Amino acid sequence: MSDGAAPLGADKYPLFRELVKRAQFMEFPIAVLEGRPYPVKGLMLHGCSTLTSYPQPRLWEQAYSKLDFLAVIDIFMTGEARFADVVLPAATEFEIRSYQHYPGYIRLREPVIEPVGQGRNNLLILASLAERLGYGHLYPHTEEEVIRMAFARKPGLLEELKGHPRGIRPPAPETRYRKWELGLLRRDGQPGFNTPSGKVEIASSILARHGYEALPVYEEPIEGPTADPDLHSAYPLILNTGARIQSTFRSQHQNIPSLVRLQEKPLVLMHPRDAEKRGISTGDKVLVRTPRGRVHFWADVTEKVVQGSVELNVGGGKPIHAEGWRDANANLLTDYNNRDPISGFPVFKALLCEIEKAARRA
Repeated sequence: MSDGAAPLGADKYPLFRELVKRAQFMEFPIAVLEGRPYPVKGLMLHGCSTLTSYPQPRLWEQAYSKLDFLAVIDIFMTGEARFADVVLPAATEFEIRSYQHYPGYIRLREPVIEPVGQGRNNLLILASLAERLGYGHLYPHTEEEVIRMAFARKPGLLEELKGHPRGIRPPAPETRYRKWELGLLRRDGQPGFNTPSGKVEIASSILARHGYEALPVYEEPIEGPTADPDLHSAYPLILNTGARIQSTFRSQHQNIPSLVRLQEKPLVLMHPRDAEKRGISTGDKVLVRTPRGRVHFWADVTEKVVQGSVELNVGGGKPIHAEGWRDANANLLTDYNNRDPISGFPVFKALLCEIEKAARRA
């Protein structure tokens, strides 16, 4: 990659690049495996689980295997860590000094225990790496420096917090009405809204400038009963993934016994009529199939979903997960190539699947 090269995906998703100002990571496997638009040789993953978050994880595993160098910073040995040349152990929030800032409440957070083993504050790991690369002066190098930098615009608030270990409730900001008339919505301080025209844009000039429709236009899902009737005949259920459940946060917590007990197995929610047609009852082990793959889940027959549609729990698939969750990676079923044309992010809903009762072992 030469100096000044555009971020990955800049040519395909120009508006995403303009607004977000970073690469579209969905393009990463192609850059590694095919060298398009330029080869990528190294990567650092920091507190993330790409193999449970992105479609078709086997493709990402191929890319990680081909890298010249992969570093992982995490508190757990994730699936990505199996491919890493270096794994740097991060500390948890209970082992570092930091702060919490929620609407209407703020406090400094003191460590409960000393860091376990070689665990270190994530930011200080990055600062140490920056130091070795010649950019150390841009990073804070102690937890106190991190906090001072966070409160640089309000040093008085930081001093107040030091005297209130339980935190404080700062006064609510003054309510301002008709802010567009006062120039409070635009960076240039001029009256109006933060759009190119300064007006409320029902037709988006930003979208039009990049060649997209200026007004919303409905399009059938690429993989759906209307757009692809033949596929729908083989996979007649509409697959949705990603609804939140009480015991997990995406791929987190399925290795914590007390939380796993709240839901020991990943579920697929089915309408009673769809389940009856397939001879499936709540608690049955089932096989969920799409054109990309097949994964075992457990049925939850419920009217929480409409007939013809199913909801699949997401987040399973890490080697550290409890047994029931370990092999249940919903993204073995999703589609790497089916993406939003503006942002480049994958479609995790409005796909097609079929479900059948799992075969009993002999």
